[in-house]
Amino acid sequence: MEQLFNKLVARGQSSPKITFLLIFLCISLCDLLLVRDLNWLLENVEGKRFWVNYSFSLFSFLLLMVIIAPLKSSPARSIFLFFVLGTQIAQQSYFAIYNNFVTVFDLRFVAADPLLTLELWIDNAIILKPLLLLCIELPLLFLLFRLNLKPKLWVRAGSAIVASLFFLLVSFSWYGISKFQFSSVAYAGVFPNLIERNAFEGKLAAKPVLPPQKAADNAPNIVFVVGESLTLDHTGIFGYERQTTPRLQSMLDNEEMLLYLNAVSIGTRTLSSVPYMLTGLQGIDPQGIVYSSPTIFNYAKAAGYKTALITAQDFQWRNVDQIFVDKDLDVYRPGTDFSASVSVSEGADDIKVLEEGIIPYLETAFSEERDTPMMLVAQMNGSHYPYNTHSPAYIKQFLPEDQPNGMNAYDNTVLYTDLYLSRLVKEVRKHDPNAWIFYSADHGQDISHTKSSFNSGYGSGVIHNAMMVFPPKSAYQQLKANTTAPVSQADIFATILKLMSITPITEIDGLDLRKPIDPERLRVVSAYMKTLHNEPNAVLMLPDLTYIHINFDRQNVTLQDGKTILPYQELAPEYRAIFDRRLSPPTEAK
Repeated sequence: MEQLFNKLVARGQSSPKITFLLIFLCISLCDLLLVRDLNWLLENVEGKRFWVNYSFSLFSFLLLMVIIAPLKSSPARSIFLFFVLGTQIAQQSYFAIYNNFVTVFDLRFVAADPLLTLELWIDNAIILKPLLLLCIELPLLFLLFRLNLKPKLWVRAGSAIVASLFFLLVSFSWYGISKFQFSSVAYAGVFPNLIERNAFEGKLAAKPVLPPQKAADNAPNIVFVVGESLTLDHTGIFGYERQTTPRLQSMLDNEEMLLYLNAVSIGTRTLSSVPYMLTGLQGIDPQGIVYSSPTIFNYAKAAGYKTALITAQDFQWRNVDQIFVDKDLDVYRPGTDFSASVSVSEGADDIKVLEEGIIPYLETAFSEERDTPMMLVAQMNGSHYPYNTHSPAYIKQFLPEDQPNGMNAYDNTVLYTDLYLSRLVKEVRKHDPNAWIFYSADHGQDISHTKSSFNSGYGSGVIHNAMMVFPPKSAYQQLKANTTAPVSQADIFATILKLMSITPITEIDGLDLRKPIDPERLRVVSAYMKTLHNEPNAVLMLPDLTYIHINFDRQNVTLQDGKTILPYQELAPEYRAIFDRRLSPPTEAK
């Protein structure tokens, strides 16, 4: 073995640069084929996000090799050996159990109970693959240190700078996903990511702790589906000329679901609606109340529920995952678990998420601990632009899709949502006929034959919300009374809390959909929220779906006619009070 190694060294010295590149290539292939699972690799190899992450992190590792290889220091070499092999074996073991790489949340788990972590590792440890990895890579790394490489100082200095930039890019960028990166770089990236997340958690420090209680005897199972960009005007159940929702229409006719005709969105974009939908808040939030409000998962866990969030989207964008992913969330699966191409504009395929994520979860949740109720939030890929990529070929009925954001392409996404919801409801009903299922799009889209304005502004297509409830048969008539009442997305949160028999301990803005709702109720739609850009404007929705527009920068309001402009101070006091209470920071009790 020693003679063979010496021959490799001799050959390597004859062409050290080529040998260096071959070593790099071999380690890269080991990382792809031995650290990960081959089936996982085949599934993700075409993903844009996988190749962006892997290329950037691999280039960072290559530059690190340029810096380290010429060093003669034994401590530096030992550290590098551990950085490569130690972290690869750790990632390999973790991937074998969880099909994922180590994350910030896993480090916290280890810190909380290191003995339990060791026990889990021993129970699930793999032996052959780590040994094979060692047998291949250890000689290669020793060979790397024996090569006669003498890069110039400026090359090594430049490599250090560029490698650091690429490392920070994959560590801190929302687009960076550790399991799509070179495993050693991904492991190292957890630590700066931990610093970033700890800094962000300063916003969450004031969140109150809910005292746990035993689940109520009649506590129902609950599923809350958060849709994406579904415009009510383009649904057949609302009278659209095209029947884009045939399955939902059948359920509506059979009194299996209710459609709320006068519902509005909380915000006009995902980040100005979803965080608030899941904390029960509505209205402007320039002070960031959302960060100190218990989430639907906090309440559910306190009420004795099993909790889960399965989303087709990238839920870590702008750290939104940190608002929700904590100890009270039992199961969390982001869109990147189902597709390596998930981005801001495109999530994982909804039916794939349903089949590979939601249905398996439901089967597990209903088969184990049946005396413990379940609360699942499922977020869809839905009808986000570009519309033509958000429905598969087999569902497309409105053709041709000659424009990626044209009406035909959009209406086909509505057909796909119709299929998804019907299958999801059928699956839940198979396990529990008395479960509650809620659906609300985060916002709509402004669609026309000539030009789509997407979800900009406060047009009817954007804020007149597609909101539905699939209740147990016994609750149908109780809910039906409010189908024409002025309701809001925030009402789903309030209704769920009532169903769980738990009382909110901080302010929420929704109403129980089972109780009579004032026909003169006012609602607010706004982008003036810290989870987005804190855009200083909002609309006050009147019961007839007309609105008053408020511009907080200019301190003026535009009335329903769209022409009359008044100073903000001249707005009716009862209207102004709705906004003034949130404009100033809350005063602390002395």
